[in-house]
Amino acid sequence: MTRFSIPTVFVGMIILLGLAASWAWAAGSSASTATSLAVPLCKSPYKQKSVSAKTLEALVRSHERWLEYRGNPDAKRMELCQADLSRAALAGANLERVDLEGTVLRQAKLSKTNLAQASLAGADLTKAVLEDGNLSGADLRRARLTGANLSRAIGDEAALFDAILVGANLREASFERAQLEGADLTSADLTDGNFVEAYFYGATLKGAVLVNADLTGADLRRTVLTNANLHRANLQGALLDHAQLEGARLIEADMESAYLDEANLRNANLKEAILRGADLRYASLHGADLHDADLEGANLEQADLVKADLHSAKLPMAILYHAVLDEADFLDANLTRAVLIGAKGLRTNFMNGDLSELYAPKSSFQHAQFNRATLESANFVGADLRGSNFSHSNMTHANLQDTNLQDATFVSINLSGARLDSADLRRANFAGANLSSVIGLTQTQLNVACVDDKTKLPPGLSRPAPCSSPKKQGQP
Repeated sequence: MTRFSIPTVFVGMIILLGLAASWAWAAGSSASTATSLAVPLCKSPYKQKSVSAKTLEALVRSHERWLEYRGNPDAKRMELCQADLSRAALAGANLERVDLEGTVLRQAKLSKTNLAQASLAGADLTKAVLEDGNLSGADLRRARLTGANLSRAIGDEAALFDAILVGANLREASFERAQLEGADLTSADLTDGNFVEAYFYGATLKGAVLVNADLTGADLRRTVLTNANLHRANLQGALLDHAQLEGARLIEADMESAYLDEANLRNANLKEAILRGADLRYASLHGADLHDADLEGANLEQADLVKADLHSAKLPMAILYHAVLDEADFLDANLTRAVLIGAKGLRTNFMNGDLSELYAPKSSFQHAQFNRATLESANFVGADLRGSNFSHSNMTHANLQDTNLQDATFVSINLSGARLDSADLRRANFAGANLSSVIGLTQTQLNVACVDDKTKLPPGLSRPAPCSSPKKQGQP
């Protein structure tokens, strides 16, 4: 059994108490430092006070001299943090690098004012007039700019984290590479604005107007753009992953190579939008209007296109792997060489479409409409096409091996060179169809299909007995 003397234990306790005190002091010091960093100390003599017009003019002149030469004894940087400058007349002033943190500037007149690299964090600029102003590099974190007029203002690389710009006017403004993470721009007007490579991550732009706005390369991930108007907006290469765009107007918007992974575009209007090479994996386009949209080479893997309107849309080489296409309308659409492996669609409409070299093995399109479509060299190996209508379509060299074609309609269809090996043709209607050069068709398959006197059969196969007319509902 080990024994410890009382002095040894006593010394050990003293050491432990000393360490605990040191840790507590260090923790307190860190907390104090963090607090001081989070809330900058305001030493202005005008803190929480109104400033007279005469005093303000003198301070501005002194600040302008400071900008010209900081060594001037009659010059001083203007520090009016947390002062009350409501309705202040500062139009045209040079306030570069000014300290206005937490300052009240409600309805202040700041048109053509130079506020480059100014400290305006937490400032209240509600309904302030900042048109044609310079806010380049300014610190506007958590600033309130509700209803403010920033038309034609320049705010390149400005920091607007968590700023409030509800209903603000930013028409023709330039905020290239500005930081707008978490900002609230609900109902703001950004028409014709320049926001190239701006950072909007998690920002709210619900109902905002971004007509003709340039958002090339902008980061709009997880933004809320519900019912926003982005007519003809430039979103080339923009990041819109997980963005909420439900009901948004994206008519003629340029979204080439944009990233919209898991974006919500339910009922969005994308008429004539450019989405070439866009990433729309897992996106929701339920009920979206994509009439005449250009989706060449777009990736729509597992996208939801239920009841979407893709009338006359361009989808050559588009990827719709395992996409859901129930009641989607592809009337007159171009799907040449598109990939639809495992895609599913109930009552999908492909009428008059160009589906040449379509690659859709293991897909399921029950009761779909392929009437008058071009399906030359299409691949439907192992697909489920029960009850679908292919009347008057061109299916030359199509591959229908192991395909379920029960109750499908092939009236007056051209199947020259098509493969029907092991296809299920029960009750399939081939009235007037050209089967003379199909490959893999057997007498057993033909016997359970429906043909008429105008059906052209391959050499060596006999015309089966006529099919009985399908019973009407309610008949025994």
